[in-house]
Amino acid sequence: MDDHRRRNGFLTLTEMAALAETNTVFDPFSTLIARDAVIGDGNTFFPGVVVQCDGGGCSIGDGSTFYPSTLVIAANGGRIAIGDGCSLGPGGVQIKANQPGSVLSVGDRARLLNGAEIVGSSVIGAGAQVIGAISAQGVRLAGGDDFTGPDPDLRGAVLKGTGLARGTTLAAGDVLNGLGDFAAAAVERQLAYHPRSK
Repeated sequence: MDDHRRRNGFLTLTEMAALAETNTVFDPFSTLIARDAVIGDGNTFFPGVVVQCDGGGCSIGDGSTFYPSTLVIAANGGRIAIGDGCSLGPGGVQIKANQPGSVLSVGDRARLLNGAEIVGSSVIGAGAQVIGAISAQGVRLAGGDDFTGPDPDLRGAVLKGTGLARGTTLAAGDVLNGLGDFAAAAVERQLAYHPRSK
């Protein structure tokens, strides 16, 4: 088993045990972490998570949660940076920077769930969210407070729904709720969905 892991650039089971000294790894047998990935502390890896660096670079900060079937791939010179306190999943999230020169960043406290796929050079700002089976390609979602922030206008941008969002740019407090082609959807303010809390 360790030979297979070494040949494919993943940590051995002994190395996974060492990773689990500062992170929570529920099932090291089903979790694959790239040897070249830079991993912080206090992260939680559920079974079935794959972090792969195949000729690319990947860094993960502290205190993020990777739910089952999360797939992170940095390949062919692409780079991925995931900040602190992020939530990837549940729902089979995929993050891919697999083209030369592609840079994909996920800011602190960002939340991606329910089948979200982020591809190519993209910026998911601090506190931003991608919710639903959305293929987000080359998007820029401005950062802000996370989804628990008291003022929706100050929260990170949100993509929600299903379909393709290509080249979408949203400001803090924006929400784009799409079905199919997000280019046809109207940008709204999150305040329309969530009142300010006192």
